[in-house]
Amino acid sequence: MKKERSVWEYFWYALYAFAGLGAEIVLIGLVEPALFGKISISSYTAGQSIIHWLMTILCWGTITYMLVRCGRTKLDFQVISNTRPSRKGILLSGVLVLACITANAFDWGVLKVIGEWRSKDLLLFSFQYIYYIFEVMLVLLIVVYGQKFAESLMRKRSPVPWGGLLLCCTWGMVHILSKGSIKTGIFTMLFSILFGEIYILLERNTKYSYLAIALAFMI
Repeated sequence: MKKERSVWEYFWYALYAFAGLGAEIVLIGLVEPALFGKISISSYTAGQSIIHWLMTILCWGTITYMLVRCGRTKLDFQVISNTRPSRKGILLSGVLVLACITANAFDWGVLKVIGEWRSKDLLLFSFQYIYYIFEVMLVLLIVVYGQKFAESLMRKRSPVPWGGLLLCCTWGMVHILSKGSIKTGIFTMLFSILFGEIYILLERNTKYSYLAIALAFMI
């Protein structure tokens, strides 16, 4: 029974990471109306946007730290892995990163980073991208714990990006509602599966995977 519970703990930790992303909704729905009044986030001033991002970053950073630490102390699982990926894996993951960047450019009409830069001043652009850096941390944790859960159930390593599929069914699908766009939601769901595949191709090296997924998501 103890072993069975520990297997499902990986699944719950993946959902905890997803719930961590949802902390932003709590801030928008409960905390920020008390601070700024009942105004839409799209109407925030520059100062209000920065405060929103700072609070979100603080929540996400804290949750990321706790999930990594508890994974090590309670599940005896090292989230931060330094396995060495093969050259083929690095090459193929690079192709997937380029595919994500290209798809993002198609969606935005220009490279995402350029679109963000054009729509914001330097200060807002900087905080937006710090926000993305922390978002990718939790996105990767969903992939890592989701993959670990599936492989623990099967009791073997799998080439199937189960973590990416779980990310697709959580973070990916939610974008249909949060962005109000089916096209954006579908793109994000596809990205989620590719992020899971990148993690597999890079031999589950979380440092390399984080860098690759961050580039794919932010550029």
